[in-house]
Amino acid sequence: MRDSRPRTLVRLTFANPASLVYLGLVAAAALPVVAAAAGADVAFAGIWLLMITAPTSMVLLLPDFSGGSSAPATVYVVAALVLSALLHSFILGLAYRGLRGHVARRTRPTARKPSPGSA
Repeated sequence: MRDSRPRTLVRLTFANPASLVYLGLVAAAALPVVAAAAGADVAFAGIWLLMITAPTSMVLLLPDFSGGSSAPATVYVVAALVLSALLHSFILGLAYRGLRGHVARRTRPTARKPSPGSA
């Protein structure tokens, strides 16, 4: 039975070694950001997170919504980083599946009946 599309998307994004390693690196890079948010100094805490999720995060962060340190700007930056990490994880899952040589399951051919003229 074939998988549904949402299940396939989840499997490609989260259930392969390449995506899991990448998401682990993203989580490790997010730890200093979370620790710095608890304190007062957040100067360069997110630089590794930006570098790991680049180039997609750089494109998503092109619009400058940070007219200051506002809550909507912070939500936008976090959403852009999460979306970028998930997109990269999905692309890594596709690459992993392609490099593994994943071939779609084929149905077994049915037995052909011999033609009446051949024997």
